This record gives sequence, structure tokens and C-alpha cells, in this order.
Amino acid sequence: MAVAMKLAVSGFLSAVVDGAATKAVACLESNYNMPERAKELLAELEAKLTMVKAISEAADSRLITNNNLVHWLMRLHAAAQEADDALDEFEVDDAIVTRKRKASDLILSSLRSLKNLVIPDDSLTRLEHVVKTLTQLCATSATFIELIKMDISKANQLHKAGDTAEASSHLPVDVPVFGRDEVKELILNMVAGSLSHDHAESSSGTAKVRAARHNLLVLPIVGTSGVGKTTLAQVIYDDAKVKENFAHRAWVCVSEHFTIKRILQEILLSFKGYDGTSFDGDENMEATITRLRVKISGRHRFFLVLDNIWEVMCQEWSMLLTALSDEARQHGSVLLVTTQSQRVAQIVATICPISLKALPWESFWPLFQYHAFGGMEVFDDNQNMLLIAEGIAKKLDGLPLAAKIIGNLLRCRFSWDNWRRVAESDWWNSDEALQGILPYLKISYQHLSPKQRQCLAYCSIFPRNYLFDKDRTVQMWLGHDFIQWNNIADGTRLEDVGRQLFDELVERSLFQPTFVSNKYVMPDLVRGLAIAVSLNQCFFHGERSTGVSSPALGNIRHLALQGSSLEQRQELKKYRNLRTLLLFGRFESDAFFDILDGMLENSPSIRVLDLSYVEAPGKVWPKDARPLRKLRFLDLSFTKIIKLKDLPTNLQVLHLRGYDADRVPQSITMLTNLRHLYVDDSALSKIQSIGQQTELQESESFIARKGQGFMIRELKNMRELTGRLCIRGIENIRSKDEAMEARLMDKKHVGALVIEGKRVPKFALEGLQPHTNIQELTIKFFQEQDFPDWMCPDNLVNLLQVNLESYHFLSTIPPLGHLPLLKLLTLRKLPSVKHVNGTSFGGFPSLEEFELHSMEKWEEWTEPDAAAHADGSSLFLGYLRKLHLAYCPSLKHFPHLPCLSALKELKISKPGSWILALPACSQVLSSLITLAVEYCNHNVVMSAQQFKSLENIKLIKSEGLRLADGFRYFSKLRSARVEGRPQLLSAITTSVSVGFGQDCCVAHDEKQQQEASLLTHLRADDSLMYGDYFRTVGKLPSLRNLTICNESNGTNFSVKQELWFQQQNSLEHLCIEGFHALQRLPSFLVTMLSIKILELHGLHGLQSIPDNALPLTLQEFNINNCTSCLSTRVSKDGADWPYVAHVPYIRVNGTTVQNL
Repeated sequence: MAVAMKLAVSGFLSAVVDGAATKAVACLESNYNMPERAKELLAELEAKLTMVKAISEAADSRLITNNNLVHWLMRLHAAAQEADDALDEFEVDDAIVTRKRKASDLILSSLRSLKNLVIPDDSLTRLEHVVKTLTQLCATSATFIELIKMDISKANQLHKAGDTAEASSHLPVDVPVFGRDEVKELILNMVAGSLSHDHAESSSGTAKVRAARHNLLVLPIVGTSGVGKTTLAQVIYDDAKVKENFAHRAWVCVSEHFTIKRILQEILLSFKGYDGTSFDGDENMEATITRLRVKISGRHRFFLVLDNIWEVMCQEWSMLLTALSDEARQHGSVLLVTTQSQRVAQIVATICPISLKALPWESFWPLFQYHAFGGMEVFDDNQNMLLIAEGIAKKLDGLPLAAKIIGNLLRCRFSWDNWRRVAESDWWNSDEALQGILPYLKISYQHLSPKQRQCLAYCSIFPRNYLFDKDRTVQMWLGHDFIQWNNIADGTRLEDVGRQLFDELVERSLFQPTFVSNKYVMPDLVRGLAIAVSLNQCFFHGERSTGVSSPALGNIRHLALQGSSLEQRQELKKYRNLRTLLLFGRFESDAFFDILDGMLENSPSIRVLDLSYVEAPGKVWPKDARPLRKLRFLDLSFTKIIKLKDLPTNLQVLHLRGYDADRVPQSITMLTNLRHLYVDDSALSKIQSIGQQTELQESESFIARKGQGFMIRELKNMRELTGRLCIRGIENIRSKDEAMEARLMDKKHVGALVIEGKRVPKFALEGLQPHTNIQELTIKFFQEQDFPDWMCPDNLVNLLQVNLESYHFLSTIPPLGHLPLLKLLTLRKLPSVKHVNGTSFGGFPSLEEFELHSMEKWEEWTEPDAAAHADGSSLFLGYLRKLHLAYCPSLKHFPHLPCLSALKELKISKPGSWILALPACSQVLSSLITLAVEYCNHNVVMSAQQFKSLENIKLIKSEGLRLADGFRYFSKLRSARVEGRPQLLSAITTSVSVGFGQDCCVAHDEKQQQEASLLTHLRADDSLMYGDYFRTVGKLPSLRNLTICNESNGTNFSVKQELWFQQQNSLEHLCIEGFHALQRLPSFLVTMLSIKILELHGLHGLQSIPDNALPLTLQEFNINNCTSCLSTRVSKDGADWPYVAHVPYIRVNGTTVQNL
């Protein structure tokens, strides 16, 4: 404890002193009717705080080892905090609150409009006490300045440099990984299955048997914190091979306050792509498991990453595997885990864990240079800096996280003098201070600004591996005035400053981004540092309760509780003067609310309160609103509180997810400081006069209605709305003037606008012109023939994305191709469009993704003027990467089709005659990675050799499509789906000559046989089985997944067909669908020991499974839609059970028969 206290003040001291001084000045400047005694006290307070401010800043940037100085600084910190609390007690006449205040003039809510200040006597007494304490401290300050022994001006210069360092110096998106190539390839090979059967088994036989029963490969990456486990897992997760081979991918950070249900819900949301769905606190475990299994049902494999698991997770491991088991049936689904515990790795692994060590110098030094120099070349004039960098790098023990943190610090302070200070820092040799925290972290922390330190230290109250939402975290910081209006440019909002500060911490690698948008995690080592520097201010009760002595509990200002904390009721009563209270886990007893009310009564300055997911059915709350009068952030989502009363009037952020309209109080409209409101759409639509919330920034949905308080004019004064705004009920707008009352043109912070209704009249759309800052625009169900005048490039210069859908009468498309920044355009269900003038429509200079769907009458798209550069390169759709063209059967011509050289993905369905020109576009075809053609009846002949980059092909019911050569020329093809007509597949394969001997198939040309060697997945219709051309396919050496589908009259496999199957000795998963007349299983199955999964669907003619029909190595046997006779015979009491009982997992018609 004594050791950690040496920096305990540094997390908050200078920031608290500065905040209190700023608040005192604001009180003096904003009040003219203040009592003279109050003015004298405030002036004296401001003077004393200014005097000690320089000392606090100097102390923050140094390693303090003198015990006398440590205790003096702690007294100073307590006095400054007391001053802030005293100022916070000053009450404001609510009648003067900010109805007259503009958003740009917003002050801290505790300082707003203080001209009629009321100062209670006890507040004056408290303020007198604070001034007296500060006077005593200032009297001894000279002595302690001598103890610090440093040049304060130099320290201030250091901090100033830190404040002005560029925050935009971001690393490239695709950051290279150094020194992990071999282990990366090893893991990818394991994931792909090529090494999974031969690799050394886990030392835990139980884990292997358990996971094998659930058809999961569990692969741990184990290593110390900062060694690069998560980074390596991210690289694997985002690898093209993983994306290709796994239909479902999910990434979940396992927080310390996890429950199995919560983890399963996060897995489900990650599989769904985090579509904005909230967790449902009422959902039981069975319902969660059912939804997850429905999502990953079918025959597709999934890839799941559980990041940073600990031993407590092992207690629930079997339950997790069981939850995933029934629908994780396909062999090869992968569960990749990262952990610091060798014991955890041995418990869960099904194969030998991957152990990561620190990087050797030859790999670490290039990594450090990359981060320190930002990828720039090291020229002769900075060779001296290179030498300093090398000396620093050698102190970092080969840890990649250390390279990122210190490298980013050096890059932000790119000067010889700054780098020298880092190299000569006291921290490198400070063995006694902050034991367990590595020197490079201390140095990075030392170079943060006071505000950055304060915000980072505050985040120590969150549990390990907590998923930080950037906006939510910033809102908590604002609730505590960590970010103030000082030196903020006009028009800049506090939230923007907070996001910039968060991004700066990300830039320093103190937070790390995840695969979930706007979500971040704090590395364990960084969290350890944050805990150490905030020990007397922030506390996670239940995790490290021994870290703070009982007398010190009363000094804690920011507290988080685990669900188990209720067992320590007497301890909880000792917390006083809290400013933050967060709950993690479940609190279901009435006793908790008794404790809570007591804690809140003792904490009149509480600012942030999170009770989300607390079970409080039938509860009326709050019991007493007076202790909450300073509350700024309140989350009551899914608490089941039956009635909310007396919501705190100073609230800036309110979360009420999971509340229906009847439980959301109408008094919300009286919360005039509210900036962020999170409620479900159904409840939001019932709040009358929502337009009174002029400071509100979030309103994801607004439904225009005809009643008073619900009309479109409610949006008029809501100028601070930001992000996405969806306006529904447009049919209820009666005139253009009424629509104009929404004043969308004034809403400069709205980035995405959605306009829809049962019908959208032109006069309404004319009045809903957005601000020119709009970046995304969606309009649905427009009912006129042409658009209003504002739909032109001059008014929409910043548009990046446009979606127009369901325009039944529209005949002329607006000139969207002239929008200079447009990257994504979707046009769907425009049945009246017949002609598009290429010149007026435009050339789309920045467009990357283009979808055209259901434009049945569209016939003509004329060539645009000046569509090419002088060198012949295209100005038209020059950056287009994805083109989806579906159900446009009348289109005759696609302008400049041969020039789309950037195209990577082409998906066509029911095309017009324009497709006849596609074979001549060799440059386009050679760059394609994905091609899908459906329902093409035009006679189109192409060569497989044109597709030099093609990896994925899908050809469905395209009777006219032919290939002049053959399948073997798809040299990079990995996945193929071909269905709909025998001639199509025959045409693909006829050029490969393969002969059949009596016992085996032998290719005439071994090179030709191997040219499709990358193909791993093939789905084809029954033509593969019952056409004579199947022999021409030959051996596919990488084929692991084969599905044969559709109707057939064949009753059995021929000898030659079975011989072809026997060639496919890499096949692991075979699925046979819909062969209703098939009477027996092919005899080759028993000899194909590579097959792990066999699925039979709709084989109505199959009546039994004979002896020696299934290979002994089969892991999973799945029968669906079979006859009742077969179902009975393969049951445990059935006649065929002895012939299938060796298979560990058997499922018949949706019912699990065996799961070993």
C-alpha cells in the first residue's frame, strides 16, 4: 500500500486543482448579487488554488519518493476535492436554467447561470474550512517545492508539448505484425484442419474428449500480458482464409463480471454483426441458447474468439460448450481463446496450446522503429535519434505492447530533446515505485496531460476486459467535469473534445480497438497502472477489497460494485461522498436498495449512477431524490422499476432501454439539460413535446403524428441532434410549410438521415432539406415522378452513401453521379425508370459500391460525356469495387463496362442483354475475386482463363452461360456453387481428360489435375452425379466440403462415380440432399476415412443403414427429413443401431440421438 501511494495522487491531483480553480473563477465572474463574504471566500480560494496548481502539475510529472511530500500532496488533493464539493453545493434558481442558453454557450451544469446564486450557510461554513486548510498548506509549500527539486517551467513545457502533440498521427489501418509469421501460419493451418489431426494433443484428455463431443477445435494462445496475444488473434480472425472458410465469425472479450448468459448474448450479437440490438435482461438462459443455435444452425462452421479468459471461466466451460453443441455440428468449428494462464490453456485446449514469448531483438527492433518513426525512412539527419531509440528499445524486454506504447509516445514527441528525456527518465530505475507496473508504462503515463491522466485513472473502476463504449465513457467524463470549456473553439462541443481525448489515449495504445465499432478494451498492464495511480479515488469493490484500508473507504469518490459485494454490507456503509457508483453483475434483493439509499444519502455530490440490469420488479424509485440533485448520468436500463418519480433535473444522460411507453415518465421533457436520451423507439414515440429537449443530441427515431406535441415541428429547436436521425410517419405531414418547421437545414451535426412513411409526398420532402453536412441519406416510399430541387450535388456535397427504395412512380433519377464523395449507392424497386441519361446521371468519381435492384422497365443507360482521361483510363466508375445488378432484365447496355478495372465483386441476377458484352471485358474479369450469376438465359460464353484472380464463384439456374475451356483453369478458386442445369456444369468440366482404370482413376496430366488445387468448398446439383462428365473433374486435392443437391431419379451410385469419390481423399464433410429415389448408401463411404461429417437430407428412398456402410472415423452423422422407418431403425433400440453406434454424434430429424 505504501509503495502504491507514492503515485496515488497523480491520477487526479493537478486536474482536480485546476477544475476547482476554474469553477471558483466562473462563480465570481457569473454572479453580481453574491454576498460579500462569499465573494471574499471564492477570491481567496481561487488564489490559493492557483498558488498550488504549479506544484501539483510538477508533482504529476515526477516520481515522488519522499514520504513527507507524498502525505503533503495527499492533503492537498483532499482539500482540492473538498473545495470542488463545496462549490458544487451552490444551488441555482431553476427558473433561470438554460432555456435562454444556446448549445455553444453551455457551461458546466453546476456553474450555469449563477446570477441568482443561493448559498446555504452550511456551504459557506464548508468553504471557510477549505480555505483555511489550503492556507495552511500554502504556508508550507515553499519547503515542498525545495523537496521536488525540479525546474517547474521545464515541466510545464513538457506538458504543453504533450497537449499540442498531433492526435491525427494514426498508424495505418493494416498494421504489420512482426516476428509472428511462423506461429501465424501454424495457427492458420490448424484452423484449416491440415494439422489438427497430427498436432500434439492437449495434456488435458478430458478437455479433448469434451470438445470433440461438441465438434470444436479449442486452440488457446497463452502468454504474459503485453506479449501480443490479442493482436495475433485479431490477425487470425481477420485473415482471408478464415473469412472464406467460416460462415459465422464472432469476437467476444470476456469481462470479469461475465455470466454465461451474457457471454452467449454477446456471441449472438457478434454473429449478427452488432446490429444495434440490446441485451434482454428478461430473457432466460434457454431462450438465449435457442436464439444462438438458430443463428448458427445449418451445416456451416463458425469461428469464435474468446479474448482474455481466466480460471473462473473454466467453471462454466462445459456449459458454454453445451450451449454451442447442438448447432455446432460441422466438424471444424474453431474456438480460439487467449489467456495469461497456462492452467486455463491446459484445461480448455483440445490440441497443444500456442505459447507466445517476448520477441527476439531481430524482430522487436523493426517493430519498435515502425511505431516510433511511423513508417518513415530513417535519414542521416536523425541517426542520433535512432541511437536513442535503440537504447530505449533495449529496455522493453521484447514486449510488443511496450513497443506500441513507447513508440507511439516518441512519434507524438518527435524531437531529440523529448526522446532524450524519455531515455533519461527516473522511472527506468525505480524498483520501489508501483511494483508490478513496467517502467515503459510509467513513462507513458508521465507524458500524459493532467486531463488525460485523470480520464485514464477514472477507467480503473471498470472490470478487467470491460468493453468500453467510446461515447458512453466520454459522457461519464463529462458528468464529472473532467473536460471543461476552457480554450475550446467556438462551435466545438464537449463531446467532440472528449472523443478527441479518448482517441489520443487509443493512439498511445492505452486503449485498444476491437472488432466491434466504437468499442475498446484496456490492456491488463495499463489497467494495473490505472488502478495504482487512482487507489485513493477509484475502487472496484469485490475485486481488490484488501487494497484499501477501511478508514480510507470514506475517501473513495468513484466506486464499482460486484454482485457479490452485498455480502459485505457493513463495508458498503463506509462509502461516503461518492461521485460515481457503477454496478456489475446481478443485484436482485430488496436489501440492496436499502443499502443503495443509504449510500446515496451519504453522497450528495454523486454525478454518475449506473443501475442497469438491477432486478427491481414492482419498485418505485427513487425513495428520495434530494441526494440525486447533482446527478448528470443515470442508467436504469432493464431494471424493471415499475414507477420512476422525481428524475434529477440536472441530468445530462439518461438510459431507459427496456422501458415501455407506460413506464417512461412524461416529466422527461422538464429535463432541460438533457443531452443524451436512450429509450426504445416505441417509448420515444409516446413522449409528448420532445421538442423541449433543445440540448438533446440523440434521437434515433422520430415518428411524426397529427396530435399536439407529436407533430414534425417538435424537431424545430433540436439543433444539437447528431448521428443518425430516422423520421417516420411522413404521410402525416400536411404541407411543405409544416415540414419546413422541422428546420432540418439547421441540424449541422446530423450525419445520417432516413425519411420514410407509408407514402412520402413531394411537398413533404421539399420541406425536409437537410444540412449540407449530411453524409448518408435514405429515402423510402417516395410517391412522385421527380425529386424536389434540393436533391442536387450543390446541396449534398458531403454525401458518402445514398439509398433510394420503393419509388413506384419515379421516372427520372437525380444526378447522383455528380456527387464528388459518394462511395455507396443503392437503388431498389424503381419500376417506372426506363431511361437514364449518362451525362446528367454522372460519372461517379468516388463510388466504390453500387447496387441496382428491381428496375424491371429500365432499358437504356446512355454513355456519359468525357468519360475517359487522355491516357484512356476511365473517369466513369473508376473506383468501383462491388457491383450488384439484380432484376433489371430490360437493360441493354452498361456504359464503359470494359473500363471497370477496379471491380472485385460482381453479382448478377436476371440480367438484360448488356451481359453479352461481358466476355469481351478481359480486364474486368481478370480482377474479379467474387462472381455470382443467377437466372441468366442469355447465351454467354466465357473462358475460365480470363478469371485470373477468381476465388469464389456462384452459378445458379443460368441456362445460357457456358465456359469455353474448363474448371481446371480456375487456378485460384476456393469456393464454388453450381446449380440449376446439367449443361452448365458439363461445360465447365469437359476440357479435363481423366481416364478410369479398373481400380482407380488416373489423370493423364498431373499438372492439369492439380490446377484447381485450392478449391475447398463445392456445392453442385445432381448433374455431378448423374452426368457422364463427372469423370472429367478429377482429383481436387484440397476439397474438404462437398454438397450434392436437388432432385434425381437415380437409385444408386455407379461404380465409376464411386471411384471418383474415392479420389477425394481430403474430403471431410459430405452432404447429400434431395435424392428421393436413392435406395442405398454408396459403398465407397466406408473406405473414406477422411470424412468426419456425413449429412443426408430428404433421401426418402433410403430405408436402412447396413453394416459396414459408415467409416469408423466418422464423428457426426446427421439425417433430416427421412422416413419414419429409417428413423426407427437408427434409434438406440433399432435394428441398425449396431451399425451407427460408433459415431459420437448422431442427430435424426432434429433430435439428438447420441452425443458422446
